[in-house]
Amino acid sequence: MLKQIFSLYIESLLLTTALIGGLSGILVLARMASRKDKTAKARQAHLFDVLLIDIMTIPILSFAVMGILLVLKA
Repeated sequence: MLKQIFSLYIESLLLTTALIGGLSGILVLARMASRKDKTAKARQAHLFDVLLIDIMTIPILSFAVMGILLVLKA
């Protein structure tokens, strides 16, 4: 039972990381394309903000995705 829960968590963690990483990449690329940041420091600050948000949201969303996967596999 514990092995199944761990495998579901790892699966949801990978899925969530790919989803959040893709969305964050699109967000950063769109901001770079629109040239909103004038300096390299501003671009770097925005990139670090996005990475910090990613680090904080991935584990939370991973548990939510794990719950959805658990319901779908039951």
